[in-house]
Amino acid sequence: MSKAAVSRYVWRAGNTPRVRLLQRTTRRLSLTEEGQVFYARSKELLGGGRGGRGRNHLAQRSPSGLLRINAPVTFGIRHLAPLWACSAAVTPRVSLDVTLADRVVDLVEEGYDVAIRIATLRVPR
Repeated sequence: MSKAAVSRYVWRAGNTPRVRLLQRTTRRLSLTEEGQVFYARSKELLGGGRGGRGRNHLAQRSPSGLLRINAPVTFGIRHLAPLWACSAAVTPRVSLDVTLADRVVDLVEEGYDVAIRIATLRVPR
């Protein structure tokens, strides 16, 4: 298959369902958690005459799965920790994996969904 054909198929796969299947950066392409579920389900259904989109689309009605978060230590303890119990009550099917560290992480490489960064921004003069 040509590179152009593969790109077209990947684009369609990432834009047809109403969920994000692929995480793209200028250097890397990887499956999101939903993409991994979609891929596994599609493999199961392959040859059965049914598409893999329905189940993935229905899963989006109520959030579920693992949400990986990275934040600075002090900010996380002071501002995020009090919200964790509320989060569990509001979205019981979402599991949080929170890493508190004062280093900058590579979101794609390390598999984080969200990173909170604190910085002083210079105002241009």
